[in-house]
Amino acid sequence: MFRRIASAWLAAWLAVIAAPSLLLAVGDEKEPASKAVTVTSDDFLKMPHGLERTNFIVAKTAPLVDVCFFAGLKDRGKGTLYSSWGDGCIASNGKYYTSVGDHLGIDANSYVYEYDPVTMILRRVVDVLRAIGHMLGMYGHGKIHSGIHEAADGKLYFATYWGKPKEVDAAFTKGFEGSLLLCYDPKTGKTENLGAIVPKQGLPASFFDPIHQLLYFHAVYDGDIVVYDVKGRKVQYRGGAGSTAGHRTFFADSRGWVYFSGDDGKLHGHIPGKAGTFATTFSLPKAEGAKKSDTLRAAVTRPAKNGTVFGMTAAGRMFALDPTKPPEKDVVKDLGPNLGTGDYTAVMVMSPDERYLYYAPGAHGSSTKSGVPVVQYQISTGRRKVLAFLAAPLAKELKYQIGGTYNLQMDPSGERLYFTFNGAEAGARSNFGKPAVVVVHVPESERP
Repeated sequence: MFRRIASAWLAAWLAVIAAPSLLLAVGDEKEPASKAVTVTSDDFLKMPHGLERTNFIVAKTAPLVDVCFFAGLKDRGKGTLYSSWGDGCIASNGKYYTSVGDHLGIDANSYVYEYDPVTMILRRVVDVLRAIGHMLGMYGHGKIHSGIHEAADGKLYFATYWGKPKEVDAAFTKGFEGSLLLCYDPKTGKTENLGAIVPKQGLPASFFDPIHQLLYFHAVYDGDIVVYDVKGRKVQYRGGAGSTAGHRTFFADSRGWVYFSGDDGKLHGHIPGKAGTFATTFSLPKAEGAKKSDTLRAAVTRPAKNGTVFGMTAAGRMFALDPTKPPEKDVVKDLGPNLGTGDYTAVMVMSPDERYLYYAPGAHGSSTKSGVPVVQYQISTGRRKVLAFLAAPLAKELKYQIGGTYNLQMDPSGERLYFTFNGAEAGARSNFGKPAVVVVHVPESERP
């Protein structure tokens, strides 16, 4: 009798001490870090062979370019494809935050890194699976597809996303919750899991309203617009399914109204604090022969002081719009293709002095065909100027095959552009697998 009780107690005790091994502890105790190198080359100004100079000029002064590869991205077996899919942010502490993921399904993981422009060191600050206490063998979080947003509380908010989409439906039946909303506190280094705010949905794109402290998300699969109150920590609004399209981009006007693409080819919107969405009469410029050519894909999230918002369609066609003007006026101005005939572009920024727009066409890797250009658009004249063709010099100096980007921020001085580019080892068949933070220092002579 005693032996049976002792055996049962021992088995129970062993089960208790063994249980923590079910939790996936990914990453080293000391967070991985790496330091950037600076590349200087006149080759940044050399136009690739075969590229026609149509609607752009090339800068006269080559920029300094800092490149920093992510440390700690270990090969996790078949299918591992480290990549970056969501925009980052420059926080109030002056540091650039960005994300990468392994693109896997089971036990998939993603990370947030912090780049310090003073030390030029890139270090990991968030390990998602460690932060959420992930259970081994469960479907994971292979991407952070949303942006990273700093709220008034000083914390950084972002949402996870799945890596292998074909495995998602089966994962839901086994307990996968869908995208999780997380927040990281740079002051304490702690990450908090706020849960699946929209259960069994993915949150691939986001926008932050700093005035009302609201996070906006596109929810897929159902197509809802989700508005999350950061201060109240609750979903304030969810709706719009069946009338939205694109599910990748938002922008706000001078009143704080937020816009996105509708399924009728026009922009739709949401007014903070109100229920429902509304349709507008605003149609974005189309590009002949391109799929979803009039769908919103990139935008400057804040309007200029005069109320103008700048954006791009999925076909790379630029436009200017002031939604506050009377609808009977032709308020959507077609600014033409972003470079050449237009290329798919995921992010763009406006300089602090509101004189320039900056972007890097070819987000999904098509940028390599044009040498991975970094473009400056002068708002007053419509002049497009390539500040650098990144591909050839980085291949030569670093053996790096740079691809496209979904990350772009500009520092408050208007002097540096912060990107996270996807890329690979030189000669690779894909432009994914080896992301890097790339900082382009815009020469003063090129922003007179």
